[in-house]
Amino acid sequence: MTNNTSHSDSILVRGLGMDNRKEAVFRMAFKMHTCRQYHLLESADDRVPHLTIVDIDGPQGREIARKLHQEEPTQRVLVTSVSSSADCRFPILQKPVRMETLFPALESLLLDSPKAPEKTPADTNVKPIRPDVTIPPMSVNVPETIPTQTPLIAPAIPAKPVPVLRPEEVQYFNSNEGLLGLLQIVQRDQTTTIIADQNQHIILRIEPMTDQAITLADDEQIQHICRTSSVKLQMRAPREDDSAGSDTARHMSLQSLLWQVGAWTANGRLNQKLPINAPVQLKQWPNLTRLPMLPDALRLAAFLARSPASPALTVKMLRVEVPDLFNFLAAADALELLHYNTPENPGNMVRVPQHSTPADTEIPAAKRSFLGRLLKRIAGI
Repeated sequence: MTNNTSHSDSILVRGLGMDNRKEAVFRMAFKMHTCRQYHLLESADDRVPHLTIVDIDGPQGREIARKLHQEEPTQRVLVTSVSSSADCRFPILQKPVRMETLFPALESLLLDSPKAPEKTPADTNVKPIRPDVTIPPMSVNVPETIPTQTPLIAPAIPAKPVPVLRPEEVQYFNSNEGLLGLLQIVQRDQTTTIIADQNQHIILRIEPMTDQAITLADDEQIQHICRTSSVKLQMRAPREDDSAGSDTARHMSLQSLLWQVGAWTANGRLNQKLPINAPVQLKQWPNLTRLPMLPDALRLAAFLARSPASPALTVKMLRVEVPDLFNFLAAADALELLHYNTPENPGNMVRVPQHSTPADTEIPAAKRSFLGRLLKRIAGI
């Protein structure tokens, strides 16, 4: 791996032995933590992590931890498990993982003084961090030499401005036009379709019955098509001479394509079907582990799945960037995951939340799952 710490403003964390769902939970927890900035690395990221979290309950979990200790003896490691093992050489964070125990455990590893690797007994608990990795400080450093008359005050860090949704600045788009509109027609009709440009160059082959899409254009070309109204597209039935076996052909699910095209088409604009002060709600969680990741998608999904909220209220409550919210709403609507009230579609009504449930039936915090506690914090209740 390459030590690329000059581009890192946060604590780089590597996850091993986890499935996509567990990784998504850790990503959500790291986003919610404010004392330090933690970042869970993707599997293809070659940067050197500051520490590694290993789930030893997963397939070959203990073997992964053992091999990691052999290959990287100076790496800081935290293991998660449902039980505590006396012969484990690493500190154990017992499941269910809780935010109040996760981050103190990570801080404990980070605060250990780095030292050279030594021969240690098999039951040594914590290994020193790799000496070539620098941990970003939690606070502003003050110079060692300070003039006598200068007060010892750390320079102020400018606060990030709170996003504001101004109605007069909102731009809109029509989701029934362009490539997004064609894909929704194909999804509705459930027929195999070729989408080509005005020169008869095939861009996409869509097979909605099997939720499959084959694209012969790269992401940059598709983004240009989504964002340029002047590109003329054609739909037709497949022919025998159509070739989808090109070296540039890529296979993906139609759901992933719709989600991504929805966000690219929005490009920071609001779907004209969604009034800025009218409530919208998610019918269900999008499967974010199988869809292209969008900024703040986890927080937005948790917030809008629990109760209706207008775009204006969502920005105010979550403090998400306005373009990120509009792109998320467009992507979710492309998968027909949104409830919103329109005269043209009276059946797609927002569900009014019921508050008649007695408070004493609520699950105690200590008995909730890690994901459940995270969602409760996100929702702010």
